[in-house]
Amino acid sequence: MSEFIRYMPAPAFIPLVMVWSGIGETAKILIIFIGSFFQLVIMVADNTHEVSKDLIYASYTLGANRKAALMKVILPALLPKLFSTLRLIMGWAWTYLVVAELVAANSGIGYSIMKAQRFLNTDVIFVGIFVIGLLGLLIDRCFVLMSRVLFPWTEGGR
Repeated sequence: MSEFIRYMPAPAFIPLVMVWSGIGETAKILIIFIGSFFQLVIMVADNTHEVSKDLIYASYTLGANRKAALMKVILPALLPKLFSTLRLIMGWAWTYLVVAELVAANSGIGYSIMKAQRFLNTDVIFVGIFVIGLLGLLIDRCFVLMSRVLFPWTEGGR
């Protein structure tokens, strides 16, 4: 099932989202959710699977029950990779937001770019592209900084 979901492009849902919720903020949120949530679930499952079985077995040997193993071993081992996964998903969500604004919105940077296209205002288009890139970079750098603060033991603080 996860293989099927992985290949379903979020922008293909834009016509349905427009029918269900019109254009506006709800449509943007739905497109971001459709594009990000299912990928996030798959990636978190993969990250969880990568937690060392030896750590889990050692916790059971030392008397931990399932809840304690989850809270004291699996979750702390998972958090750095989970944070890295959230960073990646945030990039995708940002892309989906812009795509949704290009097609199914009446406000936002993508909408401004499309409006500028109609009037051949290439300077506004370039400014929109620059702002999108700058905001995406700022969000990414915030994730890197928070990762270094929260998980200083990871390699390079990714």
